[in-house]
Amino acid sequence: MQCRDAQFYLRLRRHSGDELGAEVSTDLERHLAGCPTCAADARTALAFDRAVAKAMYAVPVPVGLREKLLTQAAAYRGGVIRRQVYRFAALAASVFLVLGLAFGLFTITRPKLDINGLLTRADKQRENPDEALRQWLADHKLPTQLPLPLNTDLLISLAMERVQSRDVPVATFHHPTEPGFAKVYFFPPGSRIDARGVQNAQSSMTVARIVVSQGVTYVIVHTVHPVGPNDDLMRPFLRSSRSVAKV
Repeated sequence: MQCRDAQFYLRLRRHSGDELGAEVSTDLERHLAGCPTCAADARTALAFDRAVAKAMYAVPVPVGLREKLLTQAAAYRGGVIRRQVYRFAALAASVFLVLGLAFGLFTITRPKLDINGLLTRADKQRENPDEALRQWLADHKLPTQLPLPLNTDLLISLAMERVQSRDVPVATFHHPTEPGFAKVYFFPPGSRIDARGVQNAQSSMTVARIVVSQGVTYVIVHTVHPVGPNDDLMRPFLRSSRSVAKV
């Protein structure tokens, strides 16, 4: 090891302690043993470091310094914690504010149920079912005259019903004396429905028939309450007692 390297490692050893490693430390000690100049520098540096350390230990510690340092450290830590709490509280308040505004906006923009409108329409349908049916058909751009003289006094609902992935207008009439109903489904022009095999299709309690008028396909499904073998099965739902020719 050269003197230049020895001086470098001596300075490094003063700051890093024993971190030079065994191989470097061995080479350094071997050089100091054979080089009086570097050895003297090493002794001087060691004596200086010891003197400084002794002087530092000799300085009296003021009374209460430890407690003061601990108090300051605790106050600093408390301040850090408080700042973190304040930041968290501010963030939480911001989140709640945003959620509150969003909920308020949703509440404001959410459509309010018009109970009075529902009651008014129900009253009009009850008082004048013919006009209610006519207006409802006009709103759906359908002919306002039904192909069969259905008794509108038996009308109970005007609604939309899901039929094969489409919303279809449907008017429902109740049976005048029995627990039954008649439903009229309206398929406007261009509906492209295949009604083959539907005409007079019948189950044990209901029957279906089709009427095509003015380009509209009317599918009428009603319950069966025959009085006699020659009676029209739909006669209870018609306005008059006269028979209506089957279609």
